[in-house]
Amino acid sequence: MNVSHCAMRGIRRAARGAAAACAFLALFGAALLPSQAQAEGFAVTEWSARGMALGGGITGGMVARADDATAMAYNPAGITQIPGTMAQAGISLAMLNFDISRNDTGTSVSSADQVFPIPHIYVTHQLNDRVWLGMATFTRYGLGSKFPNNWGAPVPGKTPGTFPFGGAALPASGVIKSVKLISSTINPNIAFKINDTWSVSAGVSYTWGYLTINQQYNVLSPYGAGHADARIHSENGYAFGWNLGLHARFSDQWSAGLAYRAKENMTFSGKTRFRHSGAPAVSNVMQTFMQSCDSRGKLKVPDTLTFGVMYKPLPNLSFEADLGYTVWSRYRNLSISMANGTPPYFEQKNWKDGWTFTIGAEYRPVDWLALRAGYTYETSPLQDDRCYDYLVPSNGRSYYTAGVGFTHGNWSLDLAYMYISVKNVNYPSFGGVGKVENGIIKEYAGKAHNSYCHSAAMTIGYRF
Repeated sequence: MNVSHCAMRGIRRAARGAAAACAFLALFGAALLPSQAQAEGFAVTEWSARGMALGGGITGGMVARADDATAMAYNPAGITQIPGTMAQAGISLAMLNFDISRNDTGTSVSSADQVFPIPHIYVTHQLNDRVWLGMATFTRYGLGSKFPNNWGAPVPGKTPGTFPFGGAALPASGVIKSVKLISSTINPNIAFKINDTWSVSAGVSYTWGYLTINQQYNVLSPYGAGHADARIHSENGYAFGWNLGLHARFSDQWSAGLAYRAKENMTFSGKTRFRHSGAPAVSNVMQTFMQSCDSRGKLKVPDTLTFGVMYKPLPNLSFEADLGYTVWSRYRNLSISMANGTPPYFEQKNWKDGWTFTIGAEYRPVDWLALRAGYTYETSPLQDDRCYDYLVPSNGRSYYTAGVGFTHGNWSLDLAYMYISVKNVNYPSFGGVGKVENGIIKEYAGKAHNSYCHSAAMTIGYRF
């Protein structure tokens, strides 16, 4: 009878594992949908509805809590708290906006309220009393902004000359019109329960993505205006990484967690295409050094270190405080080389490391309902005003979050809302115009303002 009972228990456990695998495969395609948005820098942290409601950011009020499958994104070592098999999947919607003003013209343009979907899926499975496996698919970084056509073109009589030509200086600009960085990360992990207090985890990750940049060049001359529309499509991006986690449950009241994700170097390859227009005398000259070609680039994604402590004064009430550290100093530049001698696309960065501070609270007035709220502050990675650009017009931000969770039997539903307030960026006036490189205006003196993000998330879960 004991042998038969053990065999039946093994069969049931295998069946539950197979069901989890089927659910994972059914939702896997949705989780690989292109996704983008941004937290500080070009990080994306809309990884789950519960994490968003508990403060968001790279810690999400979940580094020490880590007691459901979404812990795969925050601290996989915590999945040893989950018996059997659990699957969670969902989507976040982020609506971004920021306005850019130019001092030379006194005008302002908006990135327009753009909505980006950010899917996520997590599955955990307990192999035995010591070992757990987990799989995560989520988005760790991305960018998305778009401005009106030729919004950065020099204006006769208002924009000063910067490009030396024939003893004179011609107004010339090369300003971003749009940028899109899309990525998705697949991250399997294994967690090991050392004893009733300590657990550790290790994982590897593969990230795919692509980067598109639309840069518009404009020159004003006595012979007319010349225009070049550059579209950089780097579609074959990939990167590999790894991560470690540590979780400690000291008692029913106190828990702590520590997680590290290693840096990644995403390599891109693709095409750059130029479309020329305007006065032939000017356009023909521009075509001699701006030609369509193959291109290659590399994006350095920083490593992160997070730490959290959770206190549970009552069985239905918990608080967590988290600290995150992002090594943005690894992001020194964004450079895309061209194959045929066309000048490379180059943006100097030299960012500084950033800090994230998060607090979150969860209260269950009844067994089937959880009320959540949180706050996060992220410091700016921009080291000085020469680091400012239109790709990431951010200078530190605050997250205000709230949400609810429902449970019914083995099912769970989490909902969340997050508002991000972003500090203004003042673009300085170098030489009376802005940032100028090789005679080309890259950023105008002015400011980025009215910057915010509304996000909403839903996560559905099932315990097998």
